[in-house]
Amino acid sequence: MDLVLYGYFGKGNLGDEALGLVWRERLSPLGPVRMLSPPRLPRGDMVVFAGEPLQDRTSRRSFLFYAAAIRAACRRGKAVLGAVGVDLRSRISLELLPRVLRGVAYISVRDPRSRAVLRSLDIPVREARDVALLLPAPCTRKGPGSPVLLNLVPMLPGKVRREALAFARGVARELGRELYGFVMDQVEDGVALRGLPLIVPRSPAEALEAIASASLLIGSRLHSLEFALLCGTPFVAIPYAPKVESFLRLVERELPLPVPRLPGATPGEALEAILTDGYGKRLVRARERLRDEAEEGMRDVIRFLREMA
Repeated sequence: MDLVLYGYFGKGNLGDEALGLVWRERLSPLGPVRMLSPPRLPRGDMVVFAGEPLQDRTSRRSFLFYAAAIRAACRRGKAVLGAVGVDLRSRISLELLPRVLRGVAYISVRDPRSRAVLRSLDIPVREARDVALLLPAPCTRKGPGSPVLLNLVPMLPGKVRREALAFARGVARELGRELYGFVMDQVEDGVALRGLPLIVPRSPAEALEAIASASLLIGSRLHSLEFALLCGTPFVAIPYAPKVESFLRLVERELPLPVPRLPGATPGEALEAILTDGYGKRLVRARERLRDEAEEGMRDVIRFLREMA
């Protein structure tokens, strides 16, 4: 079987690189895996799409390109969408979606919101979890010098960015820790974090090591928060997109209190929440539940692919 893994790989985004690492490792027992990225169209007997191909948040052009890629995969072989996210905002995109996905052999999504969108269009779908949650997490190594990390995305409104910076500086001051900007996307995040000393990991493993050594992460990007959960590092969220809010709600199934969010939370309120007795243990429970669900979703995809081979 000519197996292709298709996603936004090799573009400097550590979340997408994490997805590529996990998928490639899990797919490799089925045979050689070729990893392809836009602007190339996928060619293979079986094409597994990862990440967020069904979104027009960044631009409608992105959705239209992935729509063409999915149709191309269906014409040449079989297409699988594995634990993907859905964030379609325009009426035109939603009207196109049933035609785009017609003939796709298997679809799973990573959260209830994405599932609801597809089901509202009568598109058969299974629910899984983001496969980056299956990354091996390093041992937590926190000490007196553990810094506070701040991850921001450039599409945040200026007011929210300023509030996040003020919040991060306030938390770092209360904890007596250094504050660093934390880059998850090498192309974009540095712009949003200007004025701060930066930590720029070169790989998902380096990002996990840095987060495991931090006292707190304040994050916008979904995978910065997922990495914090994996590492047992408390986090405050800046939900810039529905996928972030969806992840937080999944985590909160096991928490006694909501995850602190910006804008809104003060440094004192956030620290009080995350230092509540038992909060850390409940975060561990949330992590293990999500990892179990991600593992179950991954096994379901692999089972399907074996049946189709």
